[in-house]
Amino acid sequence: MLRMSKKADYAVFLLGAIARQGAYPGGSAAESVVSAHEVARQAGLNKSVVANLLKEFTKHGLLESLRGLKGGYRLARAPADVSLGEILEVVEGRFSLVECIPSHLPPDFAPAATAPNPAAAPGTGKPLALARNQPRAGHRHADGSHDCSLISFCPSKNPMRVVHERINNLFRQIRLDELCSLSTSAHGAPKAAPASATPIGSPR
Repeated sequence: MLRMSKKADYAVFLLGAIARQGAYPGGSAAESVVSAHEVARQAGLNKSVVANLLKEFTKHGLLESLRGLKGGYRLARAPADVSLGEILEVVEGRFSLVECIPSHLPPDFAPAATAPNPAAAPGTGKPLALARNQPRAGHRHADGSHDCSLISFCPSKNPMRVVHERINNLFRQIRLDELCSLSTSAHGAPKAAPASATPIGSPR
């Protein structure tokens, strides 16, 4: 079954820890930064593990870093503008539910069930493939990966790609402010939830 890795779970918690400090555009401490040491202390994780994750998020534009003795990290965007899908993609790579979902498809790819396709089930005239420019069975991609050998006649690939898109869309609808239990104030700026609340992104 689908399951987030520990690394992904930690990543959500780390970004949430920075968000709860208000270190993001429009936040209560928009100009401040949170050190990797402080985030590691809150998470109870090894500082090198935390530092590596924070560097990855900086590299992908989700965090901004400030070097120096009083350096640290802040979110590049408000928590409400950061999706779970973006976080998981940095940590886990592009989501792909089944083998026939090419990893090189753009994030906003939306399959159309009515799109014409020359590969049809014998005698039905109904398209088997849902993706545009679907490669032939056994096709080798430039990265060396192969498509499923059943691709040309599998009746499940259309429904499975629909499932893939629904899950992918859900990942992109869920936002960091939800994951770290930030509520929205009357002025639209997230504020920390009561101390009794348990953040979804807390390490398990």
